[in-house]
Amino acid sequence: MYVALKALVLLLLVFSLGGCESAHFYRQAIAGQTHLLWQREAVPELLASDIDPQLRHQLELSVDVLAYAKESGLETGGAYTSYVETGRPYVVWNVFAADPLELALKTSCFPVAGCVSYRGYFREEDARQYAAKMREQGLDVYVGGVGAYSTLGWFKDPLLDTFLFRSEEHLAALLFHELAHQLVYVKGDTRFNESLATAVEQYVLERYLAEKGRADDFVKYQASRARRDQVISLVSKVRAELRGVYASDLSREEKLKRKSVIIGELVVRYERLAESWAEGNEYLYWMRSPINNAKLETVADYHEWVPVMEGQLEQRGFDGFVEWLQALAKLDSDERTQRLRDLSE
Repeated sequence: MYVALKALVLLLLVFSLGGCESAHFYRQAIAGQTHLLWQREAVPELLASDIDPQLRHQLELSVDVLAYAKESGLETGGAYTSYVETGRPYVVWNVFAADPLELALKTSCFPVAGCVSYRGYFREEDARQYAAKMREQGLDVYVGGVGAYSTLGWFKDPLLDTFLFRSEEHLAALLFHELAHQLVYVKGDTRFNESLATAVEQYVLERYLAEKGRADDFVKYQASRARRDQVISLVSKVRAELRGVYASDLSREEKLKRKSVIIGELVVRYERLAESWAEGNEYLYWMRSPINNAKLETVADYHEWVPVMEGQLEQRGFDGFVEWLQALAKLDSDERTQRLRDLSE
């Protein structure tokens, strides 16, 4: 603990020597992470004490899920063996930005994570202020709350109240997803990292629920996932339409008008799609809140290569899949993307 905090203090001193905006970002990031480290309470100690029954149930559930994760080949590295009560809905708020006529997220580069397609803030106010600055530059901006994130083994990530009280299948899925980031991580390739974590999440979750005699819950989870896949497919079609408009010879004003029409049509198409579902409407709020390039690209960043990853995982088995990922991770970004695109087609 002392070594980790000492490292954070040294980082703070180094980054405070940079530009004002960079210094502020690193200060809040280091302060936020340090606060989480200080507030951690060991799960075994909590379980040995007099705590709320619901908290006890969820902590015991997390212990069971983590044991299964380790049996399945996911390295926990001591993660999620402590708990922090934050008292808020999200642990961080991510800010995504894109050019109004370009389907590509602006990247920010950091020492640990490399270049990623967002900036994360521990205070919503800070995220909103940064988002306002991006809008002043004429960019499309989207701010999204995040319940959990991984420090990729740099610290022993704690369980948080921002995600602990989910249903068993959703809590298990989240933990499997975050632990999957420690299998293989490529700096600067969010799409690759998130897609592989989602594929592993689904693969391990199905087997976990089957072993627990809860195959019916996985069927429900799959139904929710099928709805998600339909929405992703719809968003992908809209992105293709927008890409065609942005690459056309239309004037900037005409492109922006056409963009507005296409996004408006997306909402209508979604409502028609939702009417075909027997249950569930998880994306209603997402669709009815403002949509722009930045928001659309978050969908691609987290899901684009999932079908390819799932196919390779089923074909190669878990160990073979990890070896395949490690080989891909050694390629440069363009070659890795082309390999995945070839498999997708």
